[in-house]
Amino acid sequence: MPQLKKLLNLKEWLTAPEAAHHLSLLFGEDVRESDVLRLALDGRLTLSVHFVNDTECLRGPLVPIQEAKRDNARALGKNGKHPIEGVIIDDDRVIECGSEIGYIRGVWDLPMIGAERVEIESRYQVLNNGPMVERDWVIKPIIVSMKDGTYCQLMTLRTKDWSTGEKRIFTEPYLSTANYDVARGLPEDTLLVVRTSALRELEARVSKPDQEAEKPLELRERTTLLVIIAALAELA
Repeated sequence: MPQLKKLLNLKEWLTAPEAAHHLSLLFGEDVRESDVLRLALDGRLTLSVHFVNDTECLRGPLVPIQEAKRDNARALGKNGKHPIEGVIIDDDRVIECGSEIGYIRGVWDLPMIGAERVEIESRYQVLNNGPMVERDWVIKPIIVSMKDGTYCQLMTLRTKDWSTGEKRIFTEPYLSTANYDVARGLPEDTLLVVRTSALRELEARVSKPDQEAEKPLELRERTTLLVIIAALAELA
């Protein structure tokens, strides 16, 4: 185990199967890749993806819906306000993605608030020979940077005109959102990984109850306990 921890300290992330092997050695029981996915779906472990190649996206911060920017160029809604710019996550939060396509690569976390959750659930069911996940998600795949908390909505280049099926003529500038569609899933050239720091966080949470159980009593707690024992003894 010490040698394993030394090797872990030299790596920034492990693949999902490697993470399962590490947890098997750590817990002393068989942990499968599907267990790693289940831990992520249950909110106990942060799952990430490694973008090997440059990937298009819209990026921005996660803000309270009351502070979200509004598109004044569009008509007023029934509430008498212009539509909100960005991706509405729920009744309280909005991702202000902006309108400029950018590129990302490297390791990004999966917040499990969009279609990325459905994709991980599908992979989990496949590994367990379970039923097919057929539900869709209104919010398409979202990723978040563990470094600065920036959120991204993945985009794909629109190569065909959906109405005619013909090759699309791109508008200028090339990185205009008019040339892109929101991605329906994670790119095929991404790798599902677990950051080593996320594994350490899980290890700390799992071992915390044992540490609390072994924690010695403070002087005041010990004195109070002795008084209670003495009182009970006198009553007996």
